[in-house]
Amino acid sequence: MANFNVKIDGLGDVLKMFDNVGGQQAVNDVDKITETYARKMASESAEMAPVDTGALKNSLASSPRQAPEPHTWQWGSDKEYATRQEYEHKTKKAFVRKAIWTNENDYVDAVKRRITKG
Repeated sequence: MANFNVKIDGLGDVLKMFDNVGGQQAVNDVDKITETYARKMASESAEMAPVDTGALKNSLASSPRQAPEPHTWQWGSDKEYATRQEYEHKTKKAFVRKAIWTNENDYVDAVKRRITKG
């Protein structure tokens, strides 16, 4: 599977601070925000993906799932050519990275808003 990983560095330290901003409910809220943005990025990357048979697009759109690690969502494609298309396609390359770049600041802002809500 061609997984494109988005990792939050320092998440453990942040989770320790959650006791001051709502405890377990705050953690649950941030998990929900993370799920929402993972699904949004997967959907947007699918819309921007090159289409021949539609298999790549469908694999991206249907891929978001909770990872084995806590507070982590992942998405990607099980198509062997996904990574090649992401980096080498003449007109549609970076369809996954663009979805991440487009949503990165909004995701961070949404988490900050929840944490500062207290």
